[in-house]
Amino acid sequence: MLLPSSRDVRRPRTGPALLPVHAPPSWGGDATVAVLERCLARWRRYEAETVDPAVSAHDDMLVDTPEGRAHYRHVGLSALRLITEAMLLTGRTDPRRILDLPCGGGRVTRHLVTFFPEAEISVADLDARKVADVVAQFGVTEIASSKDFSAPLPGAYDLIFVGSLVTHFDAPLFARAVNVMIDALAPGGVLVLTSAGRNWAALAGVQDRDAGLVPLRWWRAALALVGGKKASHRLRVLESDYARHGFGYTEVRSWTKLYGQSYGGSFAAPSWLMRVVEERNDALVIGLKERGFDNLLDATLIQRAG
Repeated sequence: MLLPSSRDVRRPRTGPALLPVHAPPSWGGDATVAVLERCLARWRRYEAETVDPAVSAHDDMLVDTPEGRAHYRHVGLSALRLITEAMLLTGRTDPRRILDLPCGGGRVTRHLVTFFPEAEISVADLDARKVADVVAQFGVTEIASSKDFSAPLPGAYDLIFVGSLVTHFDAPLFARAVNVMIDALAPGGVLVLTSAGRNWAALAGVQDRDAGLVPLRWWRAALALVGGKKASHRLRVLESDYARHGFGYTEVRSWTKLYGQSYGGSFAAPSWLMRVVEERNDALVIGLKERGFDNLLDATLIQRAG
């Protein structure tokens, strides 16, 4: 369904917050060369190890073909590259506490435990079966999280990686989730947030108008994101809410029934997301990479001040 009113997608409601004049610097590392060397050392150690290839039977992100397995691994590598870029931007290369949310069947988690073997890694997901599998396979810690982000996340994290999660939220839940995640960061901690931006909107719009212009393997992923909605419905969202306000959302009734809250697929322009973040005076946008995650989703790097 379309969002009930344009007021729900307009950001901000209070205007941009001013950053403190005498805040600590975002750079928390040593000399640049030392930071580069530490990142390089992590990658060398990671590449010398073997990432656990076993995939849970509950993991629905794997297409069990040679191409599908290669793509599954590529997604994990894409996450590590984004995290490395965050380390280079902040000089902070040794996160002690990491949260993978949602963890799914461990598509990214398996890479995190190899890349950061000394870190305390926590996971959460709506699917308890997947969480149980990931905890058993990788020795990580399960945390409790509210599906509607009405409660704070436990702990203070140096790094939070969020794969495709807010891509399923309407505007109020999207904004609330972002704020809860920022609140869960330790001072200087970084949130790597992926969202469906201009690329996804273009992909959906082009495919809806001419099914022959986008490869089927890409379009299946797009359909999965928005729940297989009919073309005319997606186009209405793109040409109304998204075009006017930078945010569009389609609800998928079967998912809403399954999760007990509105759940579907969203498109969030970078400008809309920036307005969500700039309402806070303790959050710094240190990077935005359109199509940065798997060459499909946008990646926004947000650091907690301090």
